Amino acid sequence: MDIRKLEFEIRSLQSQLYKLGRETNQFSSGEILKLSKLLDEKIIIYQKLKLRNKSKFD
Repeated sequence: MDIRKLEFEIRSLQSQLYKLGRETNQFSSGEILKLSKLLDEKIIIYQKLKLRNKSKFD
């Protein structure tokens, strides 16, 4: 997976979450939980890619 594309996806998900958070007071909203889970998954993939790339150059 392209790391720049992943960075864009993470920023996009963060923006969507912030927008949803401003629009609702229900933090247990299904949509917020769904986006949060997807964001977590993308961040984990990103961290693994960064570690793998770092170890290639060490």
